[in-house]
Amino acid sequence: MQVGDEVTFLDEAGEGTVVQISGHEIHVLKGEFTQVYDRAELIVRDQQTQVLMFSAPAKVKDLTVQPSTAAVLPSEQPAKGDLLMLDLHLHELPSLHAGATSHEKLLHQLGHARSFLVKARQNRQRRVVLIHGNGTGRLRHELEQMLRKDGGYRYYDASYQLFGQGALEVEILHR
Repeated sequence: MQVGDEVTFLDEAGEGTVVQISGHEIHVLKGEFTQVYDRAELIVRDQQTQVLMFSAPAKVKDLTVQPSTAAVLPSEQPAKGDLLMLDLHLHELPSLHAGATSHEKLLHQLGHARSFLVKARQNRQRRVVLIHGNGTGRLRHELEQMLRKDGGYRYYDASYQLFGQGALEVEILHR
């Protein structure tokens, strides 16, 4: 592992770039913030290995399946079947003015989540995933309050294998 390597996280969803190495402590740039990880918590994203993984056919119940060519999903796109995702990380949303306070950033994220849910309901989506990431839990708490207050939603933790601990799966109850 070296400075400049792209890495993914073993215990959480997301990726970042190595900016500093101090023994077993690896400093990773995630969006606008740097976070320290232990070397064992990171996986280096080798470009050649990724190309091989996404181009190799997968065997499913004795059927050869060729994976799609699109390996990276934009912040708002159908993931599988009827599941639509919205990544609420600030670096994934349209930019906010430079001097925005934490509260303004939170309101920005909640506004995008609310309009995303309205659009999903209008498009008759059954389920969506809101990716809030790990942190203090403030955004998740506010999302849960919004979903309870608005009604018409059932929510729970999204798949740990797909999103780590940082996502809510929301079931939209159409009446």
